[in-house]
Amino acid sequence: MQWWQKHVKQRPDRVNELNQLGFVWERLQPEWNLILEALIVYKGLNGNLLVPSNFVVPHDDNRWPKACWGIALGSSVYKIRARNDHLRDVHNSWSR
Repeated sequence: MQWWQKHVKQRPDRVNELNQLGFVWERLQPEWNLILEALIVYKGLNGNLLVPSNFVVPHDDNRWPKACWGIALGSSVYKIRARNDHLRDVHNSWSR
């Protein structure tokens, strides 16, 4: 928490930078919850999280929660990985 206070909360420029990256501030954001739920099912079915970039949760497949049908899970995973790379870069530059 002290790192957050020192490197982010007290620095509006950094908050703005995170906003531009699409940083999710609300921990319980509904869309994120659906993606997480879909990832849990995907791993249960496939034994891994190596989601192909074009994978979309199928409709009318009762192995998946109905609320997840049609989610472009592969695209979501790609974005998560890209944001993670950006956040790692930001963290490294702020920690100097």
